[in-house]
Amino acid sequence: MRAADFIKEDEDNQDRGDYGNIITALNLLHNKVIRGEIASELPTPMVIRYISNTGLTGFTYQNLIAANEAEDSIKSMLKNITPETIKFTTDSQSQIDNPEEYMAAADNPEQTVSNMAKSAMKRRQD
Repeated sequence: MRAADFIKEDEDNQDRGDYGNIITALNLLHNKVIRGEIASELPTPMVIRYISNTGLTGFTYQNLIAANEAEDSIKSMLKNITPETIKFTTDSQSQIDNPEEYMAAADNPEQTVSNMAKSAMKRRQD
């Protein structure tokens, strides 16, 4: 017998891992929305980029729709999904009205670190 006879890849397990990556990225954005750091309605391409940065490089809008239908935890975070925007579940007001700043940070990890350092210094001075 060969090892392949005993070791079978569990496709459901792989899907669960992919859902985990999607939920992680959405949860990060959802928490920023709840804290009022970003607006509750974000451009769909930005959200797709955040999800893609978790290792799901070929992730698309259709994949997001399918994941939303399959996972209750995703449904609880997203209020409305369109090809242009995604609205998260909250009515909090945003302190930052410019989501393009976060889109740039999604493509540039150094910018993300720089923004975090600036935020930490600002809180330290207060």
